[in-house]
Amino acid sequence: MSDPTIWPAEKLEHTAGIIGALDSPMRLQILLLLHARDHVVHELVRLLGKSQPLVSQHLRVLKDAGLVGSSRSGREVVYRLAVPGVIATLESLSLLAERTKKTEDQVDELAVRRKKGPDFIDASKSVGAAAAFGPLPDVTPDKDPGLKPNTPVPPA
Repeated sequence: MSDPTIWPAEKLEHTAGIIGALDSPMRLQILLLLHARDHVVHELVRLLGKSQPLVSQHLRVLKDAGLVGSSRSGREVVYRLAVPGVIATLESLSLLAERTKKTEDQVDELAVRRKKGPDFIDASKSVGAAAAFGPLPDVTPDKDPGLKPNTPVPPA
């Protein structure tokens, strides 16, 4: 039985080419516009606010990757989305990007908290009753040494 994690070189190259074609915010925007409906170049130029040669170059990359198709209509070339399923893939990648960003933000927040030390309390991030009232003013490690780690409890 063959290993399902190993793809033939041709399949890897083709997949890498598609991923490379998706590596541009403008090309992603073009795909989203073509998902809404077919367009001719001058419409895409107007909607994107970019030059015709630049839009045409991006369309060529998408067409070479097999993501965009075209057909002639008189003197104009009409571009269409050749693989409608790519939009669902883009939406999944967008969700992954949002999740990754949230994780990065959480890691950044943890690093900030570590730098500020163990006494740092951000009440906006706390939950429960203590968050509603904050730390009690008369019960702090300075006033009751028994609350500090590894210190004896004051005699009763």
